Amino acid sequence: MKKDIPYFEPVGFGADIFSQRYTAYEGEKWLEACRRVARHVATAESGSNRVKVEEEFFEQLAHNRFMPGGRIWYGSGKAKGQLLNCFVIPTHDSREGWGRTVSDSIVISGTGGGVGINCSPVRPRGHPVTGTGGTATGAVSLMEIVNAAGNVIKAGGGRRTALMLCLDVNHGDITEFLDKKLDLKELNNANVSVVFNEDPEDFFEKVRNGKPFDLLFKGRVVGTIPAAELWDRIITNALKGGEPGILNGYYANKMSNIHYYAKLVSTNPCGEIWMSPYDCCWLGAVVLPRFVQGVSPMIDWKMLKDSIFSSIRFLDNVLTVNNYPLPEIAGTCNNLRRIGLGIMGLHDTLLMMGLSYNSPESLEFVDKIMEFVKDNSYLASVELAKERGAFPVFDKDKFLKSAFVKTLKPTIRKAIAEFGMRNCATNTIAPTGTTAIVCGVTSGVEPMFAPAYERRWWVGDTRAMEVVVHPLLEKFVKDGKDVSHFQGTYDLSMRDHFEMQRICQRHTDNAVSKTINIKSDVSKEELSALYMEYLPELKGVTIYPDGSRENQPLTPLSLAEAIEFVGTASTGVDGKDSCKSGACDI
Repeated sequence: MKKDIPYFEPVGFGADIFSQRYTAYEGEKWLEACRRVARHVATAESGSNRVKVEEEFFEQLAHNRFMPGGRIWYGSGKAKGQLLNCFVIPTHDSREGWGRTVSDSIVISGTGGGVGINCSPVRPRGHPVTGTGGTATGAVSLMEIVNAAGNVIKAGGGRRTALMLCLDVNHGDITEFLDKKLDLKELNNANVSVVFNEDPEDFFEKVRNGKPFDLLFKGRVVGTIPAAELWDRIITNALKGGEPGILNGYYANKMSNIHYYAKLVSTNPCGEIWMSPYDCCWLGAVVLPRFVQGVSPMIDWKMLKDSIFSSIRFLDNVLTVNNYPLPEIAGTCNNLRRIGLGIMGLHDTLLMMGLSYNSPESLEFVDKIMEFVKDNSYLASVELAKERGAFPVFDKDKFLKSAFVKTLKPTIRKAIAEFGMRNCATNTIAPTGTTAIVCGVTSGVEPMFAPAYERRWWVGDTRAMEVVVHPLLEKFVKDGKDVSHFQGTYDLSMRDHFEMQRICQRHTDNAVSKTINIKSDVSKEELSALYMEYLPELKGVTIYPDGSRENQPLTPLSLAEAIEFVGTASTGVDGKDSCKSGACDI
């Protein structure tokens, strides 16, 4: 690594966030925390290699080339540190199954983890219960119990419970589920999503042709509804409140690297990781702006490759040193060793290179850099497999038949065939909300909210306000550079957002968490058409209609207005992310 580059240091609001959430003790400094984390994660190494790897990790962290998720900052060095972000737990159609689901959710939430639950195995409301002679209260009742537990359980480190509650689109309780959060204002500790467990193209064909849609339980028809009526309900609710999200379980399983071992049933609360029951994942991101070098800005590809290799090793080590909340999770995590290396600061990187977020040149660049991250992540996992062995349920022939693995270059597939993979999956795109604020960059692959914005908050009974200017705009203006390519979220069309997500998903073996921001005047027909066009190639979709939340804290300013505030207002990033619950502290 280049030793002459100064170490990173969080500033402003980022420094406050880091101090409040990620330090181990009052007054811990950035470099002290970097050393603590590097030392803890390096304990997975053996012999003399430990000191070398600790120093490698420290350099990556201290220079802010790699940013781990919040749990690792908070938990490293603690005797029972639980360092993972994301979990999925099963449920069953019995009292005992419900009890176990609630218990598992409480235990995981108490360690700071987010929990995803697909409640589709529960029989629909009104379905006969043979053992008691009564009738079932349905899947939504279980969701209410899990949500209520979240009201009284505060997660480790002060985080509130983070839940994803989802239901298959053809479940008998689907209409009750759709109305529960929007109309009845319930399930408020959760993000809620509809799962397309079959090919969504088949459903869309029924919508277009006015055909009925069967609702099922264990393969038997328990009701029917006009497909167009159900789709209209999904679209209407989403436009009003941003939920339900839509999860494409069909595509996630079609592309799954463990298609031969276990079915993926749900995502974590922010939708960036599809998992099987009792699976978990640990996340981190390379900070892309750190790799933009030179007067004529270019990516330092060698430095980026080195950081990817180091980051994959770091993430795999975390799975070894972690204290797991449940033995079933420990077993599944060891069998699969799923990790999620992503990126943050993409829009900053594009701006530094003089590219508009939605230009053809920008999309071509994103396609190139995401393929680079994918290829080198897989090569890094192969190198770890040489050293440590493949993940225990790796099956060479079946793994190489994965639809996603088939997108890799022949040389990478050959290396996998020869040496195996240490991890069943390696990449994701997470929201990176507060960690992006610490790094002072845009979150994940999101565009900046605006070049400048008004931020409002309550101070007692008074509503305070300040103007915040994006630090890159401030730098560009002060340096006399052109800023005409600066765009905010609402300068982009829905199609622009969808295109960016589609390109990123093409190179991501887990999933992509991205918000499709939409203006308040978007019609149902327009949103429906874009869903139908893009959903078959995405593993999930989240929209955020402007003004759909009360007391919306941020108001964008135009570029001209933003320039006027340069030098006279606060600077900072917005931490925009796609986790509506606000609980995805990745």
